[in-house]
Amino acid sequence: MDKRKRYLILAAALAVVLIAGACLCGQCSNPFGTSPAQERVEENKPIVSGADLEQAVMAKGIGGNNEPIGITDTFSDSEDVIYCVVEANRIDAGTNFYARFVYDGEPFEDTPVITAEQGYSDTYIEFHIEPADFGVLKAGDYACKIYVNGNPVQTVDFKVK
Repeated sequence: MDKRKRYLILAAALAVVLIAGACLCGQCSNPFGTSPAQERVEENKPIVSGADLEQAVMAKGIGGNNEPIGITDTFSDSEDVIYCVVEANRIDAGTNFYARFVYDGEPFEDTPVITAEQGYSDTYIEFHIEPADFGVLKAGDYACKIYVNGNPVQTVDFKVK
């Protein structure tokens, strides 16, 4: 084999290695499907099928349509009820919701599961705890974690003083 053929074969092999390496790193379109980098991005997206939600808030009360009243992130240890409310732009029929209340990083109460019997739009979903059920809530850091179809989608931090 002459030198010219060797150089052509070497150049072709080098080009194949470079192109394959670039495709594996996600630098070119992958004709075999999504790149590993794209798959990781997809895996890390929050799973919120069934609902389009705004940011949840903590509140001292609720009004018509479960709209939050007295939005705050600090409550006294003598509150009768503490609400976590999220505005929903859309809820599909059959979508399940619940909230988990957490004290200093440890769950202490899951609300009952709420299932949408029909589709809804422009409404509010409220979750609440009644501190009297637990005695008195201790002063400290709390959170309300909202789950949609069993998947955590939002966390709202609040304090009790």
